Amino acid sequence: MTRPALGAAALLAAFACFPAGASAGRREERVATASLPAPVRVLVMTPPSYEASLTRRFPVLYFLHDGRGSEDVFFREGLADALEKDMREGSLPEMLVVAPRGVGTWFVDSQGGVSRYATFLTRTLVPFVDARYRTVASRGSRLVAGISMGGYGALRWALAEPDLFCAAGGLSPAVEQMCWPAVRAMPFFIRSSLTHTFGGDPVKNVLRQNDLYAMLLDDPLLAARAPFLYVRCGTEDKYRLAEISSFLDRYLDAFAIPHSVVLETGVHDWPYWRRVFPEFVRRLSTRLSPPEAAR
Repeated sequence: MTRPALGAAALLAAFACFPAGASAGRREERVATASLPAPVRVLVMTPPSYEASLTRRFPVLYFLHDGRGSEDVFFREGLADALEKDMREGSLPEMLVVAPRGVGTWFVDSQGGVSRYATFLTRTLVPFVDARYRTVASRGSRLVAGISMGGYGALRWALAEPDLFCAAGGLSPAVEQMCWPAVRAMPFFIRSSLTHTFGGDPVKNVLRQNDLYAMLLDDPLLAARAPFLYVRCGTEDKYRLAEISSFLDRYLDAFAIPHSVVLETGVHDWPYWRRVFPEFVRRLSTRLSPPEAAR
């Protein structure tokens, strides 16, 4: 992975930072980047002891939202409250949670390069967070997780940058094969989102380079470097993502990639996601390096 040669002072000078929001443990940032047309709104949840333990450093969870949501869902749907409760009770290691706005991006670099969101995530957001906040800036201290579109984004990011995360999770992840026939078979609202991002030409598109299955096939060395991958999906998912997740399970087995796929009662909606999200993150947190999880 190529990292920008920027120090903490240069990074902080380059970005406009905003103070904590009204909610305890919630901060809002506007992160400027050359990779996107406008600064990105990013919400950050600081852990319970962040303000009191000024010398302590913390792991980071990057949270990627669903296709119909935004960065706000992490707080609005009660996920932040649930994780904070677990941190206070000691059932989850204290960690920062970073939720960037990625509406309509699929968290990838788009066809034509107008929106280079994947580049923003790796080359701007992670260095910004490590400079701005008291993180443990190492692979063993970073997790990424997402829901639906964000679940795909989290798994793709982890495979594209295997040296960045120790674990990645997708909750009801959109892990269909990214190819033109599959895109044409999608419902209209999903198809239009995909063609807008990945390209609307059957040949000139960026589908294959962002397809999880092709990424593993095209790089013989990737499987050995991949982080732990964790997928949970409801068996009544209306997009048949449980069937696709089951196929992904067998596919990852063939590459001997450490992973877990859990299929359980649930549909593609917030009641299911709210119910399982705390345990979902707790499972991911077990992959943190022990010294970093305890700091």
